[in-house]
Amino acid sequence: MRKITNADKLFYFEKNFFTMDGVWMLETEKEVGWDTALKIDRAVWVRLMRIFFRRIKRYLKIESTNLDDLIEIITFRWSIEGWKYEVDQISAFEVIINIKECPYKAVMDRNQERQELIPLICNNMCFPFYKAAFEEFNPKIKFERTSSLGLGDNRYDFCFKLVE
Repeated sequence: MRKITNADKLFYFEKNFFTMDGVWMLETEKEVGWDTALKIDRAVWVRLMRIFFRRIKRYLKIESTNLDDLIEIITFRWSIEGWKYEVDQISAFEVIINIKECPYKAVMDRNQERQELIPLICNNMCFPFYKAAFEEFNPKIKFERTSSLGLGDNRYDFCFKLVE
C-alpha cells in the first residue's frame, strides 16, 4: 500500500473540495435548471455548514457558544479554506469581520460564463447558510452583512452582535 503524507492529503482535499462543489452545481443545474439547483445547493450547504460547525467545535475543544467561540470556529474554517480577512473586536458583544478575499468568489471570477451569477450566490447561498449555522450555534448572536464583494463592494463584512 502506498504511504500517504499529511501534505498529500492536504493537496488532494484542498484542490478537490472547491472543484467538487462547482462541478456538482454545474451538473445539477444542467439537469434541473438554475432555480432548482440553487435551492438544492442551498439546502445542502445549510446542512453541511451546521455539520462543519459541530465538528470544528469538537476539534477545537470548544464547550460554550459565546461570540468569541463563534469567531474561533468561523475563522478556523476560513483560514483552512484560504479566505483573507481581518477581525475587528468592537466589544465583548460585537465583532465585525472584514473579508477581502473569498475563495468561492475567486473560483467564479475565473469563469467568464458564471460571473453574472456571483450576486445570486452571495445573496441566495452564502448569507442564508451562514445565518442558519450561526442561529443554530447561538440564537442570541445576530448576524448581518452590509457589504459584499459579490455585489460590487470592496469587501464582505460579517457583523455579529450578542443580544442578551
